[in-house]
Amino acid sequence: MSTVLIIEDEAATAAPVKEALEMDGIQADIASDGNIGLKLFRERDYDLILLDLKLPGLTGEEVLSEIRKGDPFITVIVYTNYSNFADIKRLTNMGIDGYINKGPGADLNELVTAIEDKLAPIDENDLDALFRDLPRKLS
Repeated sequence: MSTVLIIEDEAATAAPVKEALEMDGIQADIASDGNIGLKLFRERDYDLILLDLKLPGLTGEEVLSEIRKGDPFITVIVYTNYSNFADIKRLTNMGIDGYINKGPGADLNELVTAIEDKLAPIDENDLDALFRDLPRKLS
């Protein structure tokens, strides 16, 4: 079973996400601030982190920085209302694996599908494409 850590201070946002993921067989924990999120990340094994940027305690960006120090490969999706291009570029350089806007018009089903896509194992077609794109001879 896949596990997701939702680091989100708004219970009205986090609870429906957790419920929707669990309905699809994905275990989810909620951290209501950056400090708790980082503590849970260090104590448990997660497959994906859904991270808000505006958090009490540590900011989402500070949490991301610490997560990347501890695990440069864990999938991190930023889920926030803020969509400033400079911020997204900076976060991409810090190693986020996706960005989803949770503002007006956000679709919970689209969010769950995006998470499931990130959690899905590599299939044979993806693997073939990966090998096809490798250089023939590595120097």
